[in-house]
Amino acid sequence: MRRLLPQSIYARNVLTLMTGTTLAQAIPIAISPILTRLYSPEEFGRFALYMAVTMIASVLVTGRYELAILLPRQDRAALHIAALAITLSMVISAVLLLIVLFFAHPIAALLGDAALAPWLYWAPVSTLLVGVYQSLNYWSNRKAHYKRLAISRTVQSGSAAMAQLGSGYAGGGAAGLVAGQITGQVLATGVMARLIWREDHALIRALRPLRCLALGKRYINFPKYLIVAHGFNTASGQMPVLLLGALFSTSAAGFFTLTQRVMAAPMSLIASALGDVFRQEASQAYIQQGNCKAIYQRTFKRLLLISVAPFTTFFFVAPALFAWVFGEQWRVAGEYAQILTPMAFLQFITSPLSSMFMISEKQRLDLIWQVFLLFLVISSFMLGQLFSSAGDTLRLFSAAYCVAYGVNGLMTYHFARKCKNEKDKNIADYPRGL
Repeated sequence: MRRLLPQSIYARNVLTLMTGTTLAQAIPIAISPILTRLYSPEEFGRFALYMAVTMIASVLVTGRYELAILLPRQDRAALHIAALAITLSMVISAVLLLIVLFFAHPIAALLGDAALAPWLYWAPVSTLLVGVYQSLNYWSNRKAHYKRLAISRTVQSGSAAMAQLGSGYAGGGAAGLVAGQITGQVLATGVMARLIWREDHALIRALRPLRCLALGKRYINFPKYLIVAHGFNTASGQMPVLLLGALFSTSAAGFFTLTQRVMAAPMSLIASALGDVFRQEASQAYIQQGNCKAIYQRTFKRLLLISVAPFTTFFFVAPALFAWVFGEQWRVAGEYAQILTPMAFLQFITSPLSSMFMISEKQRLDLIWQVFLLFLVISSFMLGQLFSSAGDTLRLFSAAYCVAYGVNGLMTYHFARKCKNEKDKNIADYPRGL
């Protein structure tokens, strides 16, 4: 049996993360037919709005400092950055709570659902939990504790699912969906925190506020550029649904949403696991050698070999596959999937490697790329107005994304092979005197 298991550390790490991610995704998919009988479409829609507000706000709470946890040479410095990100999550979530207390009803009205207002009071709790969990997640990623990451993801998904089912059977109404989500976040964060404390309590007791502030200044480019960059990224991701609904029909937006959900599965399952391992190994190589060209090339080849056959097959069978799995009325979604396959293929290959922007501290260039991407998306839909077909518009959209991902791949490869300046190599984790 052991001979069938991967022998290399890299492959075992990827398999561990893939196992946790698969379980975390399989649980909500498995219970979806039950949840749809316990909650109404209106309740699901309201929950989706709540999650959208929460995830957008979550971009702000850590200042994106959690992305810098992998960079310092010393674990002590990295843990101070994690502490800074967690502290910011507490402070900014408290500010968000004040905003909700005064403006919950106007915000709900702006979102087009006045009944959402009572739910918004829980949004700061969710943003705090997301900020803390992400900080602990990146610390575990730095320490290469992939089993810990897999366990926490499974705990979050499983506990949220059970809580939502229990609340639904008890007649808890729409609040059960939010309560279930928060339950999952609390338990996953608690499990992660307990495991980290058990191993790193000595380092945690040695934390010093002044060092956190000094490192916040050292890595100021993360909040300076990435909050805006990731805001643009979110806009680029959400805009197709909004524009398809506005320019063509609600049905077109619905077909696109199903297409994205199906095509996102390999990204979140395989590519994200490879990306987590690449991020950890590449950051260490970059610190020690000044470049990570070999690791980049090895990961790129693996991604290419994994993806060519499945995406090629999917391109030819997508319409028939969607019609068979989801019903004949969803064949159009399969046609959209066929159009978007080249885009998804390049996304699968380049997205796991895009952490080179963070590893090489090229946040300003990441912001420029995100603006470039948003410009291409908007331009593709503006040109698409010349056509009467949503499919033709999506062809322009897919082509725009292909160009953007091609540029992204060239940039990250350049970062991986370019040695850091000697000046950069000698920068200490802490300014003098700390």
